[in-house]
Amino acid sequence: MIRVTVDIFSGRPNPTWIVTNAASVRKLLAAVAKNPKVAGKPGAGFRGLGFRGVEVELIGDDEGLPSRRIPGRFVLAASAGPSLREEGKLAASLIKEMTRYAEIVMPEHPLTPINPEMQELLLKALAEFVKNPPKVPRRPEPPPPPNPLRRTIRDDRCERCNYEISVYNPGFWNSDPTVMDKNNCYNYARNWRTNTFAQPGRASGNPIAAMTCAAVSKSARSDGLVDRCQCLPLTEWPRRLVALVAYSGDYHWYRHQVGGFWGHKPGNTAARNTDNSNVIIANPETCNRGPYTDFCGYFYAGKSVKII
Repeated sequence: MIRVTVDIFSGRPNPTWIVTNAASVRKLLAAVAKNPKVAGKPGAGFRGLGFRGVEVELIGDDEGLPSRRIPGRFVLAASAGPSLREEGKLAASLIKEMTRYAEIVMPEHPLTPINPEMQELLLKALAEFVKNPPKVPRRPEPPPPPNPLRRTIRDDRCERCNYEISVYNPGFWNSDPTVMDKNNCYNYARNWRTNTFAQPGRASGNPIAAMTCAAVSKSARSDGLVDRCQCLPLTEWPRRLVALVAYSGDYHWYRHQVGGFWGHKPGNTAARNTDNSNVIIANPETCNRGPYTDFCGYFYAGKSVKII
């Protein structure tokens, strides 16, 4: 025997009944054994208001299952998966027989009777669910692990965007002469020490066509950078806020740091947080940038940005 419960109501108890016909039970379990994907995990599908699936539970410890792949408790037609139509047919077959088992009176039946009216309501709700399955919201991403060298802040120019800032750590780039020589401003902005003097677009097959804001930005976007205020999801953590400047001969990048200032690494020289006037960089738009007179804009660089 099996207990069948249609998860649909919010206020009154859900419709439930006991299937005593052995042939019906064998037919259902055989269908599930043939395609175990139709047997969903209880609670894993749609959890909003309205139809949420048909739960099936074996109620005897000696019933026996035709396959070890069938759980003793499962749900049919609970989510918009690839087998929803097949699950819907199995669920409908159970509901169409429900009135046969009304003689086994359960505590829920005074408020939720097992009668033709209820049967019609359930079949209609199931058909609508299969035809127009609701979207199951994704579970929120777990918060990133704590890191005393990095924290998340809200972008004051973009109301809904967050990004990560790191503690200024120039020794990581400057203590080894080889590292300092083989990593540049793009490495520093992305915070990825590749030892290749990384270039925008090289990893994505779109090298810089000219030393202009438009060309360098295009190559950087092909690597995965996005314009500021195009919020990156938590899956892109850690996300960096970087700034690009240029002139006809070259380009340069900055990265926002803990403390509100900006760090950078001019070519193969030491990483620093000061401009050409030896002043802490509070704003890359207005600091002394020497010949880099064109301010190109701000970008976010998430975890998926690849550089070489």
